[in-house]
Amino acid sequence: MARLKVLYPGNHTSSGNIGADVENIVRYLNSAELGDSTLAELMKKLFDGEGNFDAPVQLRNDTTLGLQYRVGAYTEAEQGWKQLATAGQIRGLSGSDVGTIGAPLFSARQDIVVNSADDNGDIAYPTGTTSFSFLHELTDAIVVYLNGALQATNTYTTDATANTVVLSTATDADDLVTLYKVQSSNDSGYQREDVLAGASQAVFPFVHTADQQVLVYRNGVLQRSGGTHDYTQQPANSTITFTSAMALDDLITFIIVEDTSQVRVSGLMTEDKFTNSDGFIPFGKLAITDAEIPQSKVDGITDLLANRGRVYVSSSEPTSANAGDFWVDTAASPNVLKFYNGTGWLLTSPDTGIPAFATTNALQFLRINSTGGGLEFADVDFTAVVPKTYIGAAEGVAGLDATGRLPIAQLPSTFATRSFFYQSTGSIANGSYVITRAFKQNVRIDAIAAKSTSGTANIQMKINGINAGDVVPVSSSLTEQNLSASIAIDATTTSREIAFEVTSQSSLTDIEVTLAAVITNV
Repeated sequence: MARLKVLYPGNHTSSGNIGADVENIVRYLNSAELGDSTLAELMKKLFDGEGNFDAPVQLRNDTTLGLQYRVGAYTEAEQGWKQLATAGQIRGLSGSDVGTIGAPLFSARQDIVVNSADDNGDIAYPTGTTSFSFLHELTDAIVVYLNGALQATNTYTTDATANTVVLSTATDADDLVTLYKVQSSNDSGYQREDVLAGASQAVFPFVHTADQQVLVYRNGVLQRSGGTHDYTQQPANSTITFTSAMALDDLITFIIVEDTSQVRVSGLMTEDKFTNSDGFIPFGKLAITDAEIPQSKVDGITDLLANRGRVYVSSSEPTSANAGDFWVDTAASPNVLKFYNGTGWLLTSPDTGIPAFATTNALQFLRINSTGGGLEFADVDFTAVVPKTYIGAAEGVAGLDATGRLPIAQLPSTFATRSFFYQSTGSIANGSYVITRAFKQNVRIDAIAAKSTSGTANIQMKINGINAGDVVPVSSSLTEQNLSASIAIDATTTSREIAFEVTSQSSLTDIEVTLAAVITNV
């Protein structure tokens, strides 16, 4: 760095010496100019009018780079920053112990002597006083000593609004009342429990751990720990054992005053890589394994689960069920849903409801039983049911027409037998001869009887002009012949002519013909 130096001290008799020293001063001043600013201009940027340091210095904690600074005025947000410390240097080693957080467990002690003058000479609390002023919060636990003896919690009350502590019994003159506030249990692990001893009782249950410091009082008197003293602790069994038995109704007080497992702080997390924008740790950053959080530690879940039934799915009856639980019995086919009423498993359907069914009940229907007291499965009774295929069929039943009446074709047969007789005298020639005309009836011809006086011929039935049936011979001898197939004549809507035709006649004289007929559906 250039230094100001006088080249010719005390020897400025010549202009050359003077000029050299002046040039030396100018060079020195020029060397102090930076950024086109003189030394004076630079000094104004660093100091105020009083000469106090007032430089434009900025600091920031960059979430990636760490702690940075810059000096001067900049138009760009990321210009000019210099590194002071990295993020890792600020945070320290991950997971290392950085110390413990502590605070006094007992605080704000206040000693009051009843019927004793205060600093002003006034009697602050006269004999018989029960209410004492004591500033505290609603969340503070209050510990009260009377004449050095710890008082049970049921012997006094506290009022955070009025800031008072009220004893249940009146005080006497010169009684010493000592009041303490206790640090929050969330910070210190403070816990208190008062119990009355049974006759000759020595072992008392009290849940605590080896990390917790426990104070034990007997009738308000502090006891000493250790096998040669008053009591010993068994954290593994959550018990405290006295070396001598208690008398009936001795007041035993247990107070946890410290929990070292709660105050150790490991690896303070100060970066947004560990916390969100609200300063909370994301759940994904916590090293909590599955099923590690007890149900009792989740707000409201214990009560919620206590009011919810469980569902078992098994072929055997569950053995640890509670009232309201359900069981899908897979041993039954199909599976059956049951519920537990506290004493046994019942079907979800009541006795009068739908009964359980099995594969053997396939195609059965549900009906009310014969006593009218419940439901049952039964086969469908088809004995009184006429199949549809039986309607209008042989050996079946008749149907109904569009008017709701039985069709004529399906009316049961009613037989009216009769004979149609025809007779003609004289010479008989070949040709057709009308016997009768049927109308509004059904006629069935089953047989023919024929005879002539002399001669021979053949005859055949003729219905509406069309030959039908067998050919029957005619002679002077009577011929009575059943037709090989009956001739049916439907004359219910249109009349039909019934006749016979003579063929191959030879000297045929006189003829008589009788038809054996059955009239149906008259």
